[in-house]
Amino acid sequence: MFELEDHHWWFQGRLAVVTRLLERYAPGSAEGPARLLDLGCGTGMFLTRQGDGRLGFGLDVSLRALGYTRRRGLKRLVCGDSQALPFKGDCFDIVTAFDTIEHVEADAQMIGEAHRVLRPGGLLLATVPAHPALWSGHDVALHHKRRYRRREFERLFDPRRWIDRRTTYTFAAIAPAAAVIRSLRRRFPRPGGDMADTHPTAPWLNRTLLAWHRAEAAWLARFDLPFGLSILTLREKK
Repeated sequence: MFELEDHHWWFQGRLAVVTRLLERYAPGSAEGPARLLDLGCGTGMFLTRQGDGRLGFGLDVSLRALGYTRRRGLKRLVCGDSQALPFKGDCFDIVTAFDTIEHVEADAQMIGEAHRVLRPGGLLLATVPAHPALWSGHDVALHHKRRYRRREFERLFDPRRWIDRRTTYTFAAIAPAAAVIRSLRRRFPRPGGDMADTHPTAPWLNRTLLAWHRAEAAWLARFDLPFGLSILTLREKK
C-alpha cells in the first residue's frame, strides 16, 4: 500500500470521491480546524491530504502500518482497536473508515464507537466492499471478514442515532469487469494462492482508470450510483 497508494488508480480514485464529499458536507468552520479521526488509517496517505482546515488523527491496529505513516511525517497516531476506541466521547467532528469495517469481528460495535466519539452533528464517512457474491481470493488476502449487501450494511446505523446524509455505490465503471474476473478466479484459482487485486498497473491503464474514477467522483459529489464494487455512506450523529 505504501508503495502504491500515492499513484494507483484504486486508492486515488477513492480519494477523489471522499475528498469531494468532505468538501461539500464538511467544508470547515470559522471556529477552528475540524478534528478528524481516520480509523484504519493504514499507511497514512489520506491523512496527508488534509489541509489546515482539519486536524487529523490516525488509528490503526497495526504497528507496522503506523511505522509507514510516520514516514510521511504524521505524528498524531494511535495503535488501537476501532471496536474499543481510546478516546473520550464527543471529541471529533469527523470520523472516517475507508475499507476498514469489513476487517473487524464486531462491526456494529465499531459503528457504536464511532458514534460515541463524534460530537452531536458530527459526520461519519465510511466505505465497505459490496456484494458477497464477489467474494474471492482478493478478500482472503486482505483479511476481510465479509462483503456487504446494501440492506445489511444500512442496518448497522440505527435511525434513532444517525441521519443518513448519503448512501451510494461507488466504483461502478469497473464493476462488470471485476465481476467477470472474480468469477473466473473462483473457478480457476491462481497458482500462487490468494492475492489482492491492488497491484502495480501499466501506466497507460492506470491513467485511464484514474480518469474514469475522477469523472465518477464528480458525479458522486451530487448524485448517487445504482451499482458498484463498494458502498459509501455519510452519516450525521443526531
